[in-house]
Amino acid sequence: MNHIARIVAMFLIAQLIGLFVGVQMVGNKEIYSTFNVTPNQQPEDVGNSVLFILYVLAVAVIVVVIIRYFRWASFLLRALELLTIFVTSSIVFGVSLAYFNIPNAFEMSIVLSMLLVVLKFLYPKIKNVTAIISSSGVGALFGFSFGIVPTLLFVILISLYDFISVFITKHMVYMAKEMSKMDLSFSVSSREKRYVREKGKRKEEEFSVELGSGDIAIPLMLAVSTYSSFTLVDSLAVVLGSTIGLVIVLYYVTRKRIFLPALPPLCFCGVLFLAVSRVLLH
Repeated sequence: MNHIARIVAMFLIAQLIGLFVGVQMVGNKEIYSTFNVTPNQQPEDVGNSVLFILYVLAVAVIVVVIIRYFRWASFLLRALELLTIFVTSSIVFGVSLAYFNIPNAFEMSIVLSMLLVVLKFLYPKIKNVTAIISSSGVGALFGFSFGIVPTLLFVILISLYDFISVFITKHMVYMAKEMSKMDLSFSVSSREKRYVREKGKRKEEEFSVELGSGDIAIPLMLAVSTYSSFTLVDSLAVVLGSTIGLVIVLYYVTRKRIFLPALPPLCFCGVLFLAVSRVLLH
């Protein structure tokens, strides 16, 4: 149960940080309009959902090739990690500082992001902290950039991809195992040592549970996009639903010690709770 509590706590922290950032971006679209990541700057264009799924597929192929065939894989992935931390944390810091009317918020966000990058480089074990901040930034950014219909389509497509990549091609399992060895900020983890009996002898082994940053960012994207179309109550319903979905997944994973695609149940529960919220409260 400790694993479940730790992962759920980190998930919720990321959801609340990201939702706060997303709400500020949606409420100040004229200020943050340049943050829209879609090529045509059209949040309601469902073509963007298909385009970004193709991006996801391309990145997955590139990462697998790098891990499997490049001697410098660790260096390249760490460089990508640090760049991701810098970009995403600058969004979180910048929007948050601006909300509190801190002078020179943009410049200070750059400084804080650079400091976070340096800390992650020097102390790899802070990966959970950097993963939470990065996931918050990504989820807020994409939720701000996509309308609710393109978001729902993207959620369906990426959940399908998650299922295929774990159960059929299995490349997601391969990537997760390799990246977990590097302490990269592409997942949050809960680790503890346990004693087990093997052939009558007491043996110590490390048991860990990992949740990918995408499994945090995608439900958050749905929550932020929901806010842009509906209300904060609906967004919180999405967060509650996805959290319940996460608890179900983690309970099964910790009992069976297997890999499962987290996005399908998380997103299904998030969408289900959104529908319930719309029917009952509006």
